[in-house]
Amino acid sequence: MKIQKITVALLTLLIVSLCGSGNIMADDPPDSCPPLPEALDAMESDSAVTVETVEVEVWEEDSNFYYAFEPKNADPTVGFIIYPGAFVAPIAYAPPAHAIAAEGFLTVIIKMRGDLALGKNLTRADRVMSDYAGIEKWIVGGHSMGGAGACSYAKDFTENVVGVILWASYPTETFRIDDKDLKAISIYGTKNLNIENFAASAEHLPPNTPFVIIEGGNHSQFGWYDASLCPEGMDRTPADITIEEQQEIIIQSTVDFLKQFDPSSSTCTTEKIYGVYSEETKHLRFFRDDVLSKTPEGKELIRLYYKWSPAIVKAMEEDEEVKKEVKEVIDQVLLLIAGEAE
Repeated sequence: MKIQKITVALLTLLIVSLCGSGNIMADDPPDSCPPLPEALDAMESDSAVTVETVEVEVWEEDSNFYYAFEPKNADPTVGFIIYPGAFVAPIAYAPPAHAIAAEGFLTVIIKMRGDLALGKNLTRADRVMSDYAGIEKWIVGGHSMGGAGACSYAKDFTENVVGVILWASYPTETFRIDDKDLKAISIYGTKNLNIENFAASAEHLPPNTPFVIIEGGNHSQFGWYDASLCPEGMDRTPADITIEEQQEIIIQSTVDFLKQFDPSSSTCTTEKIYGVYSEETKHLRFFRDDVLSKTPEGKELIRLYYKWSPAIVKAMEEDEEVKKEVKEVIDQVLLLIAGEAE
């Protein structure tokens, strides 16, 4: 029994550290890391996002589905596919997926056979892409092994994607994408094991790939799962910051990266004036999602805002006086919202 435990631990460590892509699939794999309650809560639809479990009959039983998070207040043209980390339940990534979708991006978490982003599992992205014909640009990414798997997919099917997002992950020599016409971003924490490998992976990524280094962030807090119940050999290094703090940086960095592929993202009037993550923009988003979206009249106002916003932004860029006048109007709206809140 002791030898068996050691064997499982070594296999797990090998998979996680190398992030390889073969056809390795244990007949009796260890139990995956269970999701935290916050992850289960994020699986509920709300005023901003519709959450759906989509079944795929041709995939193997017990892994024949993916989770789709669709924004309600936008018609997304950019999609982000998440490959989970090794032996991590896909629901563990529901909170960031939900938050990213709320920013206007279709976000999908794929269930992998055996919870391993390996081999044929990687091409499950093809099915997701075919299910959403309205998405014009796809980005693949993932956590740990999932990120390496995303690099493998992007390397082999570059024509299908425009970018790669790495969460506490990096491509090995085998999956290098530095010669591909892609954009990428690498996000990792300073408490991750083998941290030197992240900087060294720059040569395997496209030129000018940004690296977001989360001070005090660790490996497991890229998802919402109980690391203490993960298989032996997985990175359980504790973080110096809370999971909420780490997730905020992950989500913001990911959304900022995705915005470059969405023409409408650069034409949001409030973001141009106050900034993407300003308190003013947050208040206006809340008012949009929790007040305006609840009535037909409010929905019509939302539609008109997004219809005219590009023209307003263009005018602001050409004339600083116009920007000042628009800001004065929105400032008054913010005061009215604040008054209603009181």
